[in-house]
Amino acid sequence: MAVTISIEVELAWGVHDIDERAHLSADGGPERRALRRLLDHCDQVGVPVSFDVVGHLLEGDCDGDHDGPHRDGWFDADPGTDPERAPLFYAPDAVREIRDRSAGHELCTHTYSHLVCGPADAETVGWELDRAQDGLRALTGSETMSIVPPRHSEPDAETLRDAGIEITRVSRDTSGNGKAARARELVVGPHPVFEPRLVDGVVETYCTSYPSLVSSTLPSGQRAPPAPFRALPVGVRQALHRRYLSRAVDAAVESDGDCHLWCHLYDLANDAQWPPVRDFLTELANRRDRGEVEALTMAALNDRVRARSRAAVADD
Repeated sequence: MAVTISIEVELAWGVHDIDERAHLSADGGPERRALRRLLDHCDQVGVPVSFDVVGHLLEGDCDGDHDGPHRDGWFDADPGTDPERAPLFYAPDAVREIRDRSAGHELCTHTYSHLVCGPADAETVGWELDRAQDGLRALTGSETMSIVPPRHSEPDAETLRDAGIEITRVSRDTSGNGKAARARELVVGPHPVFEPRLVDGVVETYCTSYPSLVSSTLPSGQRAPPAPFRALPVGVRQALHRRYLSRAVDAAVESDGDCHLWCHLYDLANDAQWPPVRDFLTELANRRDRGEVEALTMAALNDRVRARSRAAVADD
């Protein structure tokens, strides 16, 4: 039984191609404070997180010109400055802080510029992954084996393998169960349990199509929650999500399965989302310490899945 937590760190790169920033702050301050608060608590309870970082955020500065094989205009939103003048496009400070914490966090790639990989050609995806690996190698001394593809748009396995990627997060859309069932799942669960699998040489760990570490009924960063939920008191919505997260771990334990919870960093950049997440991280640590469940990064999950695969082959 394992719980994996992944958090997407993308800031303005997450929407640079669609220019929708209602969920973001103006200067990246709330997002950085949310990250620090999360890192402090993870240090206290010893729970590691897989942070999926857009590679350009590692840049200390740039001129805005990039030599990739992208479509015309892809980098038009890049301000070509530095963290002081454009803190939503450059965040090496935040990534270094993740690297330096004691909880054993993992730095994954979220591509270099938040590329939607599915429609892109292999050359462009390969350029993105190589450039992102260069940044991580410069920061940490090593490459990553883990990717969270932007907007759940999967690259092909060969391109991932060529870039040294061994594990990817894949979403499973459960909205086809109907509107009522979908609303119930979002508010009270149960969070689905998906077993990770080794597919074409790449481990796939499965998650929901919606951010599950945070609540859909609460604000998403600086953006208000959907209107139907606003009539409920915030405390009630927080309690419902706290129960949702506990039940997600219960389901993993009862099924001897795995649970992958995720969100964006900006989701946590408000005071409403944080209390249920904070209390859940404490509960997860306590249940781990009692031997009920493991808390694994994507890299650790990759090692476990591959070890089991080798054992199964040997038994045959």
